[in-house]
Amino acid sequence: MKFQAAQRSVFGSKMIDSMDQESVETEITHAKWLVWHGKGSKAVERIRALDSRLLAREGYEFKTLWWNLNTVSSYLRNNAHTLVNYSARHRKGLPISSSIAEFAVNQVVSHRMAKKRQMRWTDEGAHCMAQVRVAVLNGEFSSHRLLALKIADSRYGKCIGQTSAGGRRRAHSAVMS
Repeated sequence: MKFQAAQRSVFGSKMIDSMDQESVETEITHAKWLVWHGKGSKAVERIRALDSRLLAREGYEFKTLWWNLNTVSSYLRNNAHTLVNYSARHRKGLPISSSIAEFAVNQVVSHRMAKKRQMRWTDEGAHCMAQVRVAVLNGEFSSHRLLALKIADSRYGKCIGQTSAGGRRRAHSAVMS
């Protein structure tokens, strides 16, 4: 996350002596632990307290450490509603990051969107493919469901809809969400 940059900037800061470096490092580590255990608001409080303690020093607000602590604090405040208890998810064997999926999607889409590809996807086609893939992963798009629904009228009808005789996709009233 954003904590590593803050931790690295503690040791690069010339305005903090070695005894203080250890206590600042400990505070950042504790804040990181709080986020890992689903206590983001307490982590923000801890970072703000550390920041106000360091603000008493001359020129601190122009240093990299100040910038990094404010970045962490802003990130946590802005994403408080999406923070989860990462340790509980990790213990249950659930994913704690979407980076693997994001990498796979980026790799496939960028490969198919390359300009020199003969069978290049359009922007709309890539979006529709992503919608279908999400439906499959969420269990909302199965062979049983396909048999039960008319494809053109389904939630994903625009992406799967039939084409007209002119080769253009027929307009559908279904709205994708």
